[in-house]
Amino acid sequence: MKNSYRPGTRPCSISWGKAVIMAALFTIIVLGTASCSAPMQQVVLNTREPFHAAGFSLKKGDTVALLAATNDDNGHEYRKLLGDFVDDALRHERPDINIVPYWETLSVINREGYTAEYASMLKDYASTGILDRKFLNKLALSLRATYFAQPRILDFTQKQTIRFNPFGLTLFQTYETQIKIYLEIWNAETGAIAWIGVAEANLASDQFMARPVSFEEAAKVTTASLMKKMPPQGE
Repeated sequence: MKNSYRPGTRPCSISWGKAVIMAALFTIIVLGTASCSAPMQQVVLNTREPFHAAGFSLKKGDTVALLAATNDDNGHEYRKLLGDFVDDALRHERPDINIVPYWETLSVINREGYTAEYASMLKDYASTGILDRKFLNKLALSLRATYFAQPRILDFTQKQTIRFNPFGLTLFQTYETQIKIYLEIWNAETGAIAWIGVAEANLASDQFMARPVSFEEAAKVTTASLMKKMPPQGE
């Protein structure tokens, strides 16, 4: 005797159960494959040169002293790291010039008793955008500097987006980091701005179990791009 059943009961349940299992297995395979490969990272860079003084170029043997990085609302805790990355990128791009690290500049300021004047200059700079010429002259003599480099963090933000599959499991995570860096080169003798560069980057890591894009990664990419924008070696 043949088995009979009522349409829409058990076979339908079995069919639905198989569909769920197959979909779940497919999801696991996709997630497993994605987690075994390297995260896909997208980088969008934009570098500009808002100002370039006529005739300015760093010449072989020039000495550029780095000042401690400043910041707007975001990135306060990363200022010292930015100084290191600007230092590294500038040395890599221009090995023919002398670089005074920001920490050495700070040490000389403290050793020579310039702390109060330096603090006053930074306070004025925050409101006027001007680095005092008299103080730059004095500091340049102690450092034997021909130029000062003032880096600045204009923006640093990180965000995360999670996308889900139909079964409520995490399929992809997107970590996005945005950074904008501003750099001024000041003539140590005249107190004039010689060059201004701005670089901004958007970095995204998109994959299952992707990791955040760190400040270090974003800053290295951005500062390297910014240094390549500087004027070529002068005579």
